[in-house]
Amino acid sequence: MVIIQKCCALLETQTLKIAFIESASSGYLASQFSIFKNSGADILLGGLVSYDPSIKIDVLKIDSMLIEQYTAESAEVTAAMATQGHKLFKGANIIIACTGLLKPGGSASSEKPVGTFFIAISDHNHFYEIKYFLEGTPIEKLNQLTQLVAQEIIQIIQR
Repeated sequence: MVIIQKCCALLETQTLKIAFIESASSGYLASQFSIFKNSGADILLGGLVSYDPSIKIDVLKIDSMLIEQYTAESAEVTAAMATQGHKLFKGANIIIACTGLLKPGGSASSEKPVGTFFIAISDHNHFYEIKYFLEGTPIEKLNQLTQLVAQEIIQIIQR
């Protein structure tokens, strides 16, 4: 969890606000970024859990055809979630969107097995898309994912 603390401290010193649009991680990313010194007040603007595709369509205004074509757990939908996140969280400097397959079900396939996660990070000027394959129990995957996302944010800020 040291990497998350480092990320939160960097966001705080740079006076940057983040928001999360989560699906597979079900709010876990936002919760982990909220527990460190001043995070809730100083860096975390908010989040949206869009676990069910209907939330992606109705709240985030993701085109249902995009979900139908690529599935709700895809790089394409994750990118759209990050883009739409800026419309919901206007004060956010950085939007982190996450979809994936934490456990069996959803759109798992041989090309996209359980443990596949798609991350899209948008900072208004740049757009980053990342794909991870993580193993372990669901909580182990979420902890790995949180650390990887924190590392990505650090690298983006330091560029």
